Amino acid sequence: MPLELGVNLGNFKEEGLDVTVENFQAGGSKALQALIGGSVDGVVGFYDHTIQMQAQGKEISCVFLLNDIPAVLLGVRSDLADKVRSGADLKGLKLGITAPDSSTDTMARYYIKKSGLGPRDVKIIAVGSGTPGMVALEAKNIDALVYFDPVATLLSRKNAAKPLFDARTIEGSKTAFSGIYPTACLYLQQSFIDKNPETVQRLVNALLKTHRWINSVSTEQLVDAVPAGYKTDNREVNIDVLKASTALFSQTGLMDAEAAKVALAVLSDFDPGSPRPTSTSANLHQSLR
Repeated sequence: MPLELGVNLGNFKEEGLDVTVENFQAGGSKALQALIGGSVDGVVGFYDHTIQMQAQGKEISCVFLLNDIPAVLLGVRSDLADKVRSGADLKGLKLGITAPDSSTDTMARYYIKKSGLGPRDVKIIAVGSGTPGMVALEAKNIDALVYFDPVATLLSRKNAAKPLFDARTIEGSKTAFSGIYPTACLYLQQSFIDKNPETVQRLVNALLKTHRWINSVSTEQLVDAVPAGYKTDNREVNIDVLKASTALFSQTGLMDAEAAKVALAVLSDFDPGSPRPTSTSANLHQSLR
């Protein structure tokens, strides 16, 4: 959302940039594929993709951290809430994620393992992001779902799901991932960064202006400014969504080294191809000034 909001606010034009935003509804893995394939220059996606790509010998670097915490929830249908009270109770159930190899896939599998279950104890099903996942849960095609807002607020208002963890808060992130998990960031191929340092700096500057604006205005003013594709038709729901996400938007865009270790540890535990958590991984390309 901050990317398209920044375009609407004119922050990228002020930096002399003409930015076109393409929203990959199928999930972050598709956007990553577009970056690797060269059809896009940069991606706002999950930070852990940079670690996964470096483990495969592809230099992808984060230049601006949008979200200090993941704001992700894992919840079960309300009719199962009495039976499913912890991650261990997911055994034998169907869990919805956005797409295979997506960050929701990684986080779900980490939480399943952390809960003492094996990789085959839970059936993981790709249901897409946003509304399709909510529909799948309400139709009982899946028993549990990894989801974000506005789905989180809509499900809560309907009393349709009970969260096992809610990482829209720092404490919720610690519960799910044993630390603060850095999430959405602007990442680019390192070769692009090296060839276009001024352009990358201008991208970072525009995002920083946008985040400072987000953190300075009232919730109501922010709701009115959010692009239509990132909010519901119900203004009260949108206000509830943003009130639940006050800790979400970074005020600096800077990555904390200890937080980077959390993402690295989650990936190292889940993906044998990722580097082990003996260092912070050299993918923090800080461009802020």
